[in-house]
Amino acid sequence: MLSCSSPILSETWTNSNQLMLSLLAPPENLNPEYFSSLLNQYGPVQQVKILNKSLMDFKVFVEMGNSEAAKLAKQFLDQLSSNFIKCSYYYDEKQFQTGSQDNCSFESIGDSTISSQKCQYQTSLNEIVYEDDYKPSSIKTLPLNKKIIKSSQLIQPTQTLCISGIKGNEIDAKKLYNIFSNFGNIDKILLIKIKNFAFVKYLKNDNAQFVFQNCQKLEFFDSTISISYASEDSIDKLIGLDTLYQEQDYYIGSEDTDRFNCNNKMILLPPSQVLHISNLKKVSSNTETMWDVFSEFGVVQAVKVLNTQFKFMCLIKMETLKQALEVMALMHNEEIDNRNVQISFTKAKI
Repeated sequence: MLSCSSPILSETWTNSNQLMLSLLAPPENLNPEYFSSLLNQYGPVQQVKILNKSLMDFKVFVEMGNSEAAKLAKQFLDQLSSNFIKCSYYYDEKQFQTGSQDNCSFESIGDSTISSQKCQYQTSLNEIVYEDDYKPSSIKTLPLNKKIIKSSQLIQPTQTLCISGIKGNEIDAKKLYNIFSNFGNIDKILLIKIKNFAFVKYLKNDNAQFVFQNCQKLEFFDSTISISYASEDSIDKLIGLDTLYQEQDYYIGSEDTDRFNCNNKMILLPPSQVLHISNLKKVSSNTETMWDVFSEFGVVQAVKVLNTQFKFMCLIKMETLKQALEVMALMHNEEIDNRNVQISFTKAKI
C-alpha cells in the first residue's frame, strides 16, 4: 500500500521536475527500475533513488527529464485518489545532482548494487494496484495516444475496500464490522490506527461496490471517511506485522455473525437516521425503554413500537445520521435486558 503526507510547497515548486513518493508496507521486491518503468510513459526518467526502505517510511525520489513530464507523472499518480499511491513535488538542488538526459540512473541507498540503463519500459496503473510481484516480462507498452488514462478505466471494483479518515480511540475493528456488515457479509477487517485507515474485505464484489457508492464521506465519532478499492491481498500482506495493529484491530467474520443468509437475495439499504431494533424481549420493547437506552448516544427524535404476538421490535430515529452510525457501532449485538439485540438500517419512516 502506498501513502504520502506532503508538505505545503510554493507554487513555483510545481515547475520542478522532481517528485517524492512515500510508501506504507510496500512489496518487498520494489526496486528503482519498477518506478522508472511506471513513470517512463509520461516522459524521460533521469534518476530514481530509494531513500528509505523501512516498513512505515519507504521513500522514493524521482527526477523526470523536465517539469512537464513531472506534471504528467504526478497527474497519473493523483488519479488514484486513495491510499495506494500519492506523490508530492520535491525541490532540493543540493541533495541530488541532475542526471544525464540520455540515460536513466537507478540507485538504491543502502544497497550494494547501483545500475544504469536506458529507460525503456512502460507499465499501467493496474500493475501497481493489483500486480505487486512485478516482473519486467509483464510490462506492456502504451500507445502515445493513451498516455493519460482515466482512473475509472483502470481501477476495477474488488471485494476489498480501503476506508480512510478513521480517527478516534472509540473505533476498533468490531465497531467497523457492526456498521459495514449492514451492506453484505464480511470476510475480515483490519484497522491500522496509526495511519487512520482500515481494509474491509467483503465476500462479494457487489457488496463492496454498494459501500463504495453509498458510504462516501460518512461521519462517525471523530471520523469523516473516504473509500477506495484495494487489492484483494491487502489484508494478507499486513497480517503478522503486529507493530501495525493490536488484537482488537483485526476482525474475522463468520456464519455466526453474518447478517445475510447466503441462500437468500440480499436487500441492501444505505445508512439511515432511522434504525430497526430487533430480537428484543417483550419487557424491553416499549417507547420508554428505547428512549432511555438510546438517549445515551444522542438525541432520540422518535420511537415506534412494532410488536407482534411472538416478535418484539422497535424503530428509533436519531437526530443525525452521525448519531445513528454511532449507535450502530456501539450497540449492535449488545445486551438489553440480558438479550443481544440486532440493529440495522431501514427505509421505514417514523
